[in-house]
Amino acid sequence: MSKIGRIRELVRNGLYYLTEHADDEAVAEGFDIYDIEYGILAGRIRRTWPREGKYEVVGSALDRRPIGIVCRITQTGKVRVITVYEDKPKK
Repeated sequence: MSKIGRIRELVRNGLYYLTEHADDEAVAEGFDIYDIEYGILAGRIRRTWPREGKYEVVGSALDRRPIGIVCRITQTGKVRVITVYEDKPKK
């Protein structure tokens, strides 16, 4: 199974959690938990950090705003959401 497939499977089964930082950033950007779930379930991996085992998943929130989510799969088999942000294009 692909990494995004594994991440999606864990999220679908409710096996994920947000760090305090991710929760704070999501609130600041106007995203809720449903936006994060949707972003992961319909998104794609844009970037990886193999040494840290982290993945940047980009997609869209329920309101179609672009969303970025950095996460990792923990040793206990859960998705740890590290940060969340509106994925604005770089100028």
